[in-house]
Amino acid sequence: MSTDKKRILVVDDEPDILQLLDISLTRMGFSVYKAESLGAAKYQLSKYSFHLCLTDFKLPDGLGSDLVGYVQENYPQMPIAVITAFGTINHAVDTLKRGAYDFITKPISLETLRNLVIAGLQINQPQKNDQQQHLLDADVPYFNELNKSILKYAESGVPTIIYGQLGSWKEELAVLIHKNSRHHDSAITFIDCNNDEAQLIPDAGGTWVYANMEALSTEKQAQLLKQLKTLDQEPQIFVTSNWSPEEFKNSLGIKKTLLRHLVVGEIETRPLTTLNNQLAAICESRLETLAEKWQKVPCKIHPTALTKLRNYSFPGNLKELDLILSKAAINCENHLIREKDIELENTGFKPHLDGSRNLEKYIEDIEIREINNALAKTNNNKTKAAELLGISFRALRYKIKKLGIEP
Repeated sequence: MSTDKKRILVVDDEPDILQLLDISLTRMGFSVYKAESLGAAKYQLSKYSFHLCLTDFKLPDGLGSDLVGYVQENYPQMPIAVITAFGTINHAVDTLKRGAYDFITKPISLETLRNLVIAGLQINQPQKNDQQQHLLDADVPYFNELNKSILKYAESGVPTIIYGQLGSWKEELAVLIHKNSRHHDSAITFIDCNNDEAQLIPDAGGTWVYANMEALSTEKQAQLLKQLKTLDQEPQIFVTSNWSPEEFKNSLGIKKTLLRHLVVGEIETRPLTTLNNQLAAICESRLETLAEKWQKVPCKIHPTALTKLRNYSFPGNLKELDLILSKAAINCENHLIREKDIELENTGFKPHLDGSRNLEKYIEDIEIREINNALAKTNNNKTKAAELLGISFRALRYKIKKLGIEP
């Protein structure tokens, strides 16, 4: 729930109370308008459109319940609550009957005020239809791109592969497509191909998500393809991979027949470091989502804190950003995340390859993977494996020894 441009009318004849509410609500990110009487409140209402009204019960020229009745008659879409030091059960019942959504007695704590405002602002929020309930926040351009893919592949139902680095929401996207698809009432089953004991063909139908498909041996790939072809009714299938499209499609370890069967639709997620120009909007979106989950007012983020995030490599991408923002939102003061609140250590994600890491080791990891793939495809025939890799037999034998590969 965004507080941007949310206007709140506060009505109270006590200047100190009026000022206190003004300061508290302004710090929460709202635009506050004040009135000290029933007449002044009606004047403000005639000039501006408000999202919410908080009024005292006893006013110099009338009662808060009178203002409630006036609002219900003339501005029925604006929620109104009464805050008073002179409340009785009868007052509360009468005020609520007239249309107030709440009746609170003074003194009121900051937490109670916050919850009161959140409850009021949520009353007239438009209800999302089923399709919209399962989309990412549409205020962020990158999320808009993903939403188009979500709806496209939910409608088509074609097998879809989702590429992306660790923490880039691959599995989350599969779930969103599932929820928007015709299979949304069926089960969704995740199969981790890193697990040798994983059941490749689940008992339940619906949607199947194969995570880390690149880890599946060529024998199991052939077995999976054979089983998929014999199914009476095909489930919706997703494949997720930490590899790039180029790595996945060009790998000798991925059977091309399986590739043709599974890779119809494609989504490539983006590393967070490539979204620096959208980071402010992404942070705002994630903080609003956290606030809705916690029933709190969203935190703002200070420019210095945002700069600190922009200079970070985010090996855990969006998942890591959520973790960092969650901690910051809990620990910050006055709903403002400052630079000191951003903790980038011990997030549990390993750094990506960058200038501080060993490029040679990174290349060796790729060589080991592809040599093992070639040996697996040729039943450890080094001559055929060398031909498959496009290198000489002597070069392959040298690399096997250098890299410590055991056929």
